[in-house]
Amino acid sequence: MNRLFFSLLVAFFLLTGCVKQQILERVTLFIVCAYDDAPNDQIEFTLAAPKFQAGKPGSVSDILLSKVGHTSMNILELMSMRLNRPINSGRVSVILFGKDLAAKGLTKELEAGLRDAQSSRRKYLAIVDGKAKEMLQANFSSDEEKGMFLLNLLDTNVRTGLVPRQNFHEFEYSYLGKGMDPFLPLLKLQNDQVQISGLALFKDDKYVMSLNEKQMRLMKLLLENVKHGTLEVKLDDAYVAMEIVGSKVHYLVRKDTESPKVTINLIVNGQIIDSMGVHFPEQEKQRIKDRFESDLTATGMDLIQLFKNEGIDPLGLGDFVRSKTRNWNEEEWKKQYRTLNVSLNVKVNLTEMGIRK
Repeated sequence: MNRLFFSLLVAFFLLTGCVKQQILERVTLFIVCAYDDAPNDQIEFTLAAPKFQAGKPGSVSDILLSKVGHTSMNILELMSMRLNRPINSGRVSVILFGKDLAAKGLTKELEAGLRDAQSSRRKYLAIVDGKAKEMLQANFSSDEEKGMFLLNLLDTNVRTGLVPRQNFHEFEYSYLGKGMDPFLPLLKLQNDQVQISGLALFKDDKYVMSLNEKQMRLMKLLLENVKHGTLEVKLDDAYVAMEIVGSKVHYLVRKDTESPKVTINLIVNGQIIDSMGVHFPEQEKQRIKDRFESDLTATGMDLIQLFKNEGIDPLGLGDFVRSKTRNWNEEEWKKQYRTLNVSLNVKVNLTEMGIRK
């Protein structure tokens, strides 16, 4: 036993000795980078590296570097010629893509990330409504490094907000997998403020359309179980807001007909947190519940029909049917998809009506 332990200990030290070590103070780390379309089938690659001022621990700014070329790896090497420290991409947590480039396809840019052993599969990708470089040039974060600001913005809204979960690993799975299409958050710069304005939808690797905030909220409910968020409906001339305390979504498929039928069951548990204009919400409980159910059902079915009309499958219905079908054929599925029979059943449970009776 002691001999085995000694052998493992020696092997451990030999392996760690083979790892190339880099001292942080001697490299240029960057958290966010951006890709934009450029003439002659080229890309414009931009990175924002944090710059810390000596003697001012809380003061941080960004060094912006930008260059046009055919590949990001070659551009990085050329950028290094302008710096006194080599560039290291191991800390990249956010990658932005300009909308024009995304519309042409992201295959080349994704391949670079997939081949990079240092590249984290948990980093966030996002589409910029405009040029991604211009977003990094804007002064939207004066007291925080731009990369960390964007990372926290995306991470917070994925974990507790409206944005469906989709990091690099999940985008790769949807992009390379069968019977599904990827999506990404859509960012917009307005008056030097960055906001998540919707969801960018893809067909394979190409951006085709976007969803607004209401559609994005519903899509998250159809994709995953949700513990946070707010829903709002209009009741006559008043508005009622419900806080989601938990939701569950379940897919079923029937294959006893020539074409499969998919049923989506969505249960939303919530409590009324705002009822402007509704003076007695407890007495209106059933009507409020019915209104939420009908509104979610209508919005959800409109969304599903939109996906079918565009021939895109961000909900991964094809992947779900494939998992339940022997000898599933992708080409046959694509023919069936536009006329696929999909139904949505929504049940809303109001657990609390607030402190006002």
